[in-house]
Amino acid sequence: MNTQLDQLKTLNHNTIIELVGDEPAKIHKFHIEFLKQSSAILRTIIQSFNSDDFSEIKNQAHFLKTSAKAVGAERSAYFLETIESYSLERNKAAIKQVIIKLNGEFKAIKKELTYDQH
Repeated sequence: MNTQLDQLKTLNHNTIIELVGDEPAKIHKFHIEFLKQSSAILRTIIQSFNSDDFSEIKNQAHFLKTSAKAVGAERSAYFLETIESYSLERNKAAIKQVIIKLNGEFKAIKKELTYDQH
């Protein structure tokens, strides 16, 4: 595991607080929207992956990376950036590995948000 990734958080709550203020309801809404968006975009990335459309993989990853950074999903943003890089290299095997990690990260976010609600 690389050290840069180890220092990143699944969800850095300070990031979203800086964006929208310390408003739990608003923050929750942003996180839920991000999860909906990430699930839709991940499907698009996988479809593009299956049809070897590397420029679309890169575009989708870039788009979602911006949202991930905004809500403080640091590890997701890191994986999306990695997918962008591998798309430029057309490195399908590497992209597949990162998609798997990214999917796991989205599950971790969902779990963290579910836990936060209790």
